[in-house]
Amino acid sequence: MDDVEESRDTSAELLTAEGYEVSRAADSEGALELLLKRRPDAVLFQMLTPASGAINFVRRLALSRHALAVPVVLVTTLNEFQLGSFLNGVPGVRKVLYSPCPPDVLKDAVAQAVRYFHR
Repeated sequence: MDDVEESRDTSAELLTAEGYEVSRAADSEGALELLLKRRPDAVLFQMLTPASGAINFVRRLALSRHALAVPVVLVTTLNEFQLGSFLNGVPGVRKVLYSPCPPDVLKDAVAQAVRYFHR
């Protein structure tokens, strides 16, 4: 999920080239809808600001018994202080990456999340 189309397309192209089937969502509501319909192996979520819907998305994800096991890779421009207690006690977030994120780091994080899902 990324609300910036160019960034969403770039991430999708990168992961498609790695052999992943990628679904795209422009907002947290679309991401939740896709998540419940498709049951993905992992979710890549871009959070540029706290108002981007990420907090609501991850909390709703944690409450969904269907989605609880799906690992989330969070990419953010926020620092650890700004993230604050957002990540404490929220299951699902397996990796936090800081933007800008090198392509190899992103690919590795998604691969680890998928491996976690299939363990």
